[in-house]
Amino acid sequence: MVFARAVGQRLHYLPIISPVIILGTFIITYCISVSQGHVEVVFPYISYTAVHAPSSGIFGQLVNMGALLMAFVIYIRYLQMAKDLSLIEATWTYKTVNKVSLGVGWVSAFGFSMVANFETVEMRPLHYTGAGLAFFLGVAYVWLQTSLSLRYRRWTWVAIAQLTSSIVTTVGMIILMSSKIIYKIQQYQGLGTKNDVLREVYLTSTISEWLTAFSIVLYVLTFYRDFARIELNPPTVTVRDRQVVMKDYNIEVPQEPEVRRPIFKGHTETSVV
Repeated sequence: MVFARAVGQRLHYLPIISPVIILGTFIITYCISVSQGHVEVVFPYISYTAVHAPSSGIFGQLVNMGALLMAFVIYIRYLQMAKDLSLIEATWTYKTVNKVSLGVGWVSAFGFSMVANFETVEMRPLHYTGAGLAFFLGVAYVWLQTSLSLRYRRWTWVAIAQLTSSIVTTVGMIILMSSKIIYKIQQYQGLGTKNDVLREVYLTSTISEWLTAFSIVLYVLTFYRDFARIELNPPTVTVRDRQVVMKDYNIEVPQEPEVRRPIFKGHTETSVV
């Protein structure tokens, strides 16, 4: 309970910790893979840094943790915005946007977890599904949250930072998808490899992937100021039947005294207090 209360009063650290875990994992597995000669030094695809052990284990474990924490941050953001929108008497439309963003954000976080669990070479379809959820819905999430800020906060530094991040994320995603498709088509046609003719389009694809991933994950940093002025009360549990619990622990339940209440003249009713 003490730990939960401490976390609830320091929520502003969560938008820092979650990106550090996820992005730190990308960098760690990159360094390990390069040192062992598993990937090239210059911008490999992120997932290819987690194909071989020990990088694969580190990547899976830490990205799962980061994705779970990211989902928690998204939930706290939803609660905070729901309270703010209620206080300022926002329209039903924007309250709905906030609710939709919660679901979109959670599915995006789940996509990051899929990327961590389903390795890109052995389980490519599931890996690509997770990447699609993480990236496409990640872009949708940042724009949903940015729309709320632009509507009610106008041009504060938070709104500007969110708008900038959303634009960078969107541009990165467009470049990633277009360059990836071009690279795969030309590779299939036998026009070259990533080490010669197709080097330029390959690097465009990989660099834009790193850019998009970083911009999506770093977006939650803009929640720092809002989280610093709220706190989350830890949940409590209410026991429905005290006597059942006492019996489960082999503790004798004392008999409660009977009370005789008059119903009407000449008659009484017996009840247990």
